[in-house]
Amino acid sequence: MRGDTIFSVLREVWTSDGATRREIESSLRLSRPTVDKALTELMGRGLIGPVGTRSNGGGRPATVFRVNGSVCSVVGMDLELPQLNCVLSDLWGNPLHRLTLTMPDGSADPIALLREAGEKLAGWLETLRVPWLEVGGVGVGVPAFVTDGMASFVGATMPPWRGVVVRDVLEREIPSRVYVHHDTHLMALAEARAREWTDGTLLYIALRPGLAGDVRFGASLLVDGRAYRGAHGYGGSLYRAFVAGEELEGRGREERLDLLVEKAVGFLVHALTLADPERVIFYAELLGEDREWFLAACRRRLREALAGEFPEQYTLTLAVERGPTAALGGAIAVVHYLRDNPEFLWEWGGGNGKKVPTAVSNRIKAKHRR
Repeated sequence: MRGDTIFSVLREVWTSDGATRREIESSLRLSRPTVDKALTELMGRGLIGPVGTRSNGGGRPATVFRVNGSVCSVVGMDLELPQLNCVLSDLWGNPLHRLTLTMPDGSADPIALLREAGEKLAGWLETLRVPWLEVGGVGVGVPAFVTDGMASFVGATMPPWRGVVVRDVLEREIPSRVYVHHDTHLMALAEARAREWTDGTLLYIALRPGLAGDVRFGASLLVDGRAYRGAHGYGGSLYRAFVAGEELEGRGREERLDLLVEKAVGFLVHALTLADPERVIFYAELLGEDREWFLAACRRRLREALAGEFPEQYTLTLAVERGPTAALGGAIAVVHYLRDNPEFLWEWGGGNGKKVPTAVSNRIKAKHRR
């Protein structure tokens, strides 16, 4: 059977609701024998399975087929220096295990830092008894601009990384394909998954601590569940969106919060009118119990700033996904890649213990990097 037909069927059943034979036939315009053959081959590799039945138009209930989430695991890693956060999840992005370690800031030697991160990840998976043969990929988040697996930090309070080949270094340390992303894009993916948002426009803003007592505002723009990266990987970014440590030093609680609100509203006025999102989400865990106060103040000042200029048709709320959010988003990003490119799971053997031939592995990596 043609591989593209099998992959199309695999993508079709890779939804939370799964799909019946008739739904697959109708959506892909395939004949029943073709669908049956594809389902048989996919089930033979353990990639999918029946998960129940549902009625189509009042007739006899039909079998629903769905991707087997335990076929392999995926890993998310967040270099939120000086912390390293890792998440191991299934193929539905459900977290199975988490790890948090303290790491150096990487200012002096980013290559050594990345090698150490790779070693820590490998040791963790060994402890969990998860063989690399059963890992579908590693999604890495860095607070940097990312182009073709290379990361560059920008800003006086950030590590002086310029064109660091994060993907290549990590792929030399671990036997897995590595996907590198801006960390806020990954946090937005995790939030969208938690809220089951797959359409519309989401502006996600994360308040995260810098290395010099500063507070950084990372941002991501999701359109129909996908991060908008722009022409060069800078899409969704905010210009000089941080409050320096010296500005915050010596101020009382309310003064610090007012300063953060002022900075947030300053860039939100432009972001809202330019992107016109339906939803605006703040990740503000570093504010603790002051999160609600910060949110209410932002809402009030935005209404004042946009009065008469822009209709208030957006919602502004706090994030519901907490914890190692970017690491979880890294795992979800790998799931998205595998869903879009299911030939990897097929050629890998469906997680049934077959080793990928070197030629196949190299072909998959080459396709990924294009």
